[in-house]
Amino acid sequence: MAGFKRIGLQRRRADLTPEQFVDHWVNVHAELAKRLPNVRRYSINVIDRSRDPALGYDGFSELWFDSQADCEAAFKSPEGVRLLADLKNYVESVDAVFIEEHQIIWP
Repeated sequence: MAGFKRIGLQRRRADLTPEQFVDHWVNVHAELAKRLPNVRRYSINVIDRSRDPALGYDGFSELWFDSQADCEAAFKSPEGVRLLADLKNYVESVDAVFIEEHQIIWP
């Protein structure tokens, strides 16, 4: 099954510890993301910066949608606007990558 995925590569705010960054992401931001219309899957991936400090990212999110149109509509919705507004509370920046996913080995 082909799908559309948005990956958000995140850099934590410099004034937050890694633990504070993860706490906000998991307990506040993720709750907002779960409310996006038509989101099919959502995952948070925390990067262990001690293993690769030069990478430049602290984590990435994955949001799956049936189509690019569903993704775009979700981020324009009131829930999407709230989600994007929350980013300033825990990240320095986010680089969004839009992907057409092709599931090869999938549960």
